[in-house]
Amino acid sequence: MQIIQISDLDIGDKGDDSPERLKMATNLLECIAHINQLESQPDLLLITGNITHDGSFEAAMHAREMLDTLNCPYKLVCGPQDDRRTTLAVFDHACANEVGGVVSYMVEGFALRMIGLDSLGHNGTGGNICQKRLHWVNDRLAENPDQPTLIFMHHPPMKTGMANVDADGFNNAEIFGQMVKHYSNIKGILCGHINFASHTGWNETTVSSAPGMGMVSALDADLGGKAPAYNLHHFTPDGDLISRTIYLG
Repeated sequence: MQIIQISDLDIGDKGDDSPERLKMATNLLECIAHINQLESQPDLLLITGNITHDGSFEAAMHAREMLDTLNCPYKLVCGPQDDRRTTLAVFDHACANEVGGVVSYMVEGFALRMIGLDSLGHNGTGGNICQKRLHWVNDRLAENPDQPTLIFMHHPPMKTGMANVDADGFNNAEIFGQMVKHYSNIKGILCGHINFASHTGWNETTVSSAPGMGMVSALDADLGGKAPAYNLHHFTPDGDLISRTIYLG
């Protein structure tokens, strides 16, 4: 099974010709064209949040218009720049509300069972998994503890080494981490938010962050990374998740 992960698209309203919004839309279209030309098409594309620049209906519709040109299906979760209700309305085919008021849901029918987990708080940009979401994800993990499972969400739950990101914090990260540690079938946690590619061992699984679609982190730029870019995750018949970053620039 092959999964492509993109993140932090930051798409504005259609017709917004400001340099930054044009750049983000152009990068997304370039990335989609590259993915559509792959010899081996992915089984699924996951978007780990911040689909829009400001959460508006118009921006979400603009993003969907572009994303619907993908040759493969896609699923997504929200970032702090997205509006939950708008996301659920516009991307009704690509996400769901199975908890109550948040974008959290199951993706079944693949070699990997996938959990889309809403990691947004009520205010600010930091991460949060409330008690209701913690109970829900634990119930989903407990009902099938032997099937290989992948979690995708916006915020990395661990410290990243970026002072501004770490200052925002992640509420209930320790509780979530102990839950993750309990289930040996969790093959990985896919995140966005920090705009650079990384793979970190955390509570006996691996947290992988995707590079930003337009904004390159200073850490990534120092390593030669250029936007646009995406992560390619290959789940092998032996049960291993192998991840690498593809830079288009």
